[in-house]
Amino acid sequence: MTTRSLREALSTGRPLLGAWLQMPNPIAAEAVGHLGFDWVGIDTQHGLIGYETMLSMLQATAVTGTPAVVRVSGNIPGEIGRALDSGAQGVIVPLVETAEAAAWAADACRYPPRGHRSWGALRPALESVPYTPRIGDEQAVCFAMVETVAGVENIEAIAAVDGVDVVYIGPSDLASSAGLPPMLALQDDSHRELVERIASACGTAGTWSGIHPPTPDIAWYRDKGFNLLPVYRDLPALQEGALAAINVARASAGLQQATDERT
Repeated sequence: MTTRSLREALSTGRPLLGAWLQMPNPIAAEAVGHLGFDWVGIDTQHGLIGYETMLSMLQATAVTGTPAVVRVSGNIPGEIGRALDSGAQGVIVPLVETAEAAAWAADACRYPPRGHRSWGALRPALESVPYTPRIGDEQAVCFAMVETVAGVENIEAIAAVDGVDVVYIGPSDLASSAGLPPMLALQDDSHRELVERIASACGTAGTWSGIHPPTPDIAWYRDKGFNLLPVYRDLPALQEGALAAINVARASAGLQQATDERT
């Protein structure tokens, strides 16, 4: 099956709903890929996913035709290139705080003369024959992840960098950077204002934007113009589903309800 183009989907302007995976499980990647998500995110920064499993998960999502993006551990050209060579259509580069860092990430996603990505795409070359630098540059969607107050202070310059396709927000780190408890939800006015400034800068620059919402209710984020929204996260969904199942079973047997030990 030919994998759908993430860049073409972004060009429609509608919100793209994603599944965010942190658990090293190719079967789970294939399963969610069949459910109608617009994209699948594979987290190798904070997830438990190493290279071999990342590759297997990219192969698993390709079976479904759903495009996948990989969050790498840092702004490291070799790691960015390896994710793209393995079949990721996009790379999320964390902790981008300056236009220079954003340009470095964009450079790593593109072949000469636009950038310095090393030639050697293995899996993309299996699907696009002949594979060319132009095709590779077009396929690679570069995400600059802005998740600190310092990054927000430079957001207008970051969003305007040539080759940065998406500014992606990490709300928890952004909250921490602002002296707040780390959280996805925008409960504090100052936290929300930082996110709104990023959204506004992306709108002005014509750059796509994404963010981790705390729940699948994305109406506010849609209204702010966010394009990429992961509405499913594998580990929380597993925990919530397991807790719901055991409580249904205990209620039907007249037993005491289970509690979430995290709270």
